[in-house]
Amino acid sequence: MIKAIKKLFGGINLTWPKLIISAVAAGVLTAVIAIIPIFQNTSFFTITVTFEVWILFGIIIIMNSKSNLDSALKCFV
Repeated sequence: MIKAIKKLFGGINLTWPKLIISAVAAGVLTAVIAIIPIFQNTSFFTITVTFEVWILFGIIIIMNSKSNLDSALKCFV
């Protein structure tokens, strides 16, 4: 468990193609969860209406970027 956390917060080589693929995947997953009616009254629907999950994604991007400018540009995307 600790290895996974260390990998997640600083151990991923986050390149631009990986970032774009993960952003598209997160967008598609969010859209699917928001569209399917069976998820409306569940905790899965929370990702579509709260910012906490997206802030966590931003923190993961910042922790795995090479420089300040790189992390700012990647968070903007």
